[in-house]
Order: sequence, then C-alpha cells, then structure tokens
Amino acid sequence: MKSIAFFFPTFLVFLLFGFSANAQGGKAADYEPCSYYGEHLNREIKMYPASEHAKKVINGIISVIGLRPNFEIREANVPNAAAVVLDSKRFILYNAEFMDEINDASGTYWAGISILAHEIGHHLNGHTLDSDGSRPDTELEADEFSGFVLNKMGATLSEAQAAMATAASERGSHTHPAKARRLSAIAIGWNQASGQNSVAKQNPQQRQNVQKPVLVRRETEKPMLDERKIAFDVTFAADANGIYYITDKGQLINVDQDSLYLVGSLSESNKRGYRLMLADKDYNYLYIASGGRIENGAGKRVGTIHRHEY
Repeated sequence: MKSIAFFFPTFLVFLLFGFSANAQGGKAADYEPCSYYGEHLNREIKMYPASEHAKKVINGIISVIGLRPNFEIREANVPNAAAVVLDSKRFILYNAEFMDEINDASGTYWAGISILAHEIGHHLNGHTLDSDGSRPDTELEADEFSGFVLNKMGATLSEAQAAMATAASERGSHTHPAKARRLSAIAIGWNQASGQNSVAKQNPQQRQNVQKPVLVRRETEKPMLDERKIAFDVTFAADANGIYYITDKGQLINVDQDSLYLVGSLSESNKRGYRLMLADKDYNYLYIASGGRIENGAGKRVGTIHRHEY
C-alpha cells in the first residue's frame, strides 16, 4: 500500500461561507516589539480572527512542549509575525499573505511554522515582559526555541532553518542578530532536541511513508464503511489503483485489503487561492483547486476529487 500523507479533524467548509473576519480597532503595543526579521510594527495594530489552520499549528507547537498557551493568536497588519502585549494581554500576530509567500519562497510549509514557533518562544521565555523590546540575545533564545520545537514536530534541520535562510538579513542590527548567528541558534535548539529523542530523525521522504493508523480492521471480505457516509471519491496519481474516500465528516479514508486507514482530513486552506486543503499530522498539504483538481504546493496536479455517486 502506498502512502499519501494527511490529517486534521473536522469538516471546515462552513467556515468558508457566511463568515466575516472583522478587524479589532487599532491598538498600540504595551512595549516596543519588532517582527520576525526585525521590521518595526505599525504604530496602531489591527487584529482579525485567526484562521482555523493557524490555530491548529499553534496547538501543534504547544503540544510538543507540554505547556498551556498564555497567549491568543490573531491575523494582523504586521510585516510577518510578532509576539506582542496589548492591553496587558499576550498575542501572537501573523500576516497571512506573508506566510504564503515565505512558504512558497522557501519551498516548505515548515517556514511559516518555524516563524510562529519563534514568536511563541518570546512569550514562553518572558521576553514580552521586558519593556526594552527586541534584543539580539532574546532573538537568539527564541530562534533556539523554534529549532527545538520543529525537531520535536518532525522537521529536518534545513526545514527548521528555511524561513531564516530565505529572507533574514546578512547583517545584524541593534535588535536582531545577523543571519549566520540566527541559523546557528536554530541548529543548537534542533540538536538539543535530537539528543533527547530516542527515535532517529526521519527525512521528509521517510515521513511521508510512515504506516497509516488502522481505524477499522474487518473480519469480512469487505471493509465496513457505510456508503451513505461517503461524500467524495478521491484518486491520486501516485496510487492510481488505490481506493480513497472523503467522508461526510471530512476524513480522508483509504480502503486497503481488509482495513480502513485514516490518511488525513479536509480542512480550511492555509494558502491563498484555495478554499480547502488536505492535511496530515506531519503538516503535509495538498490543495483543492477548481474543477476538483488536487494540487501540491507548487501547483502541480497530483489527484482529483469528485462527488460520490450512490
């Protein structure tokens, strides 16, 4: 059985219709923060509800460190991302358009995840309680934190460093160190996590070929899947003979011999230009385009989805 990677529960189509993201009024930060690459923030910050995908990524980051979040996440008019305190409340702010751009430019979805992990590191390390704002030493601590977390989440070192390698400045400033120092800090955190892991780190290809969890192991000749619960049929070029369905709950199921496998789930897209995507617990994404095309991050067609006919 070939593996097509995916995850994330809940059918989120309802979020794409009849939903209006209203901005919260402009607010000034309680201290002087900078964004991920060192740009200063707008004097007045406007915040919008975070996407469901962004919330899931944040939860994924928090889950690997075993702490309860002490902040809220919002989309905002920031250059890329920032950890701020507004009216004595902690926030992680991100620019959704920038996240799309850095993921495309770096060639990996881990770029955006690493940026959010960095900003979370600022809050969890107490940096946002310091009225001095961003400093080189606190930025390096947050970089090290992001490297540690991304290792735990399954990223390779190059994936953990992708955002920094792609767009960071070669020269340092009074708030942010030069690219080389920041890449080194990420590597330190990533290597520390490797030393605490009992399982050897997998490369990206290996991660996409892990065994899928068995949901139902049948005892009869056919899997026990109620056809009334099938919403869509799915085909993948990489597994042309495979049988895949999307259920009315948004679960992507593979029927293989005597078992049903949960491959992933349908959810709100994290990429502009697409309303829906298929995603898994390893943060592998495929996007649903017009006409039922399933495309990878580079826009290449890798499969098709169409409504199931009874």
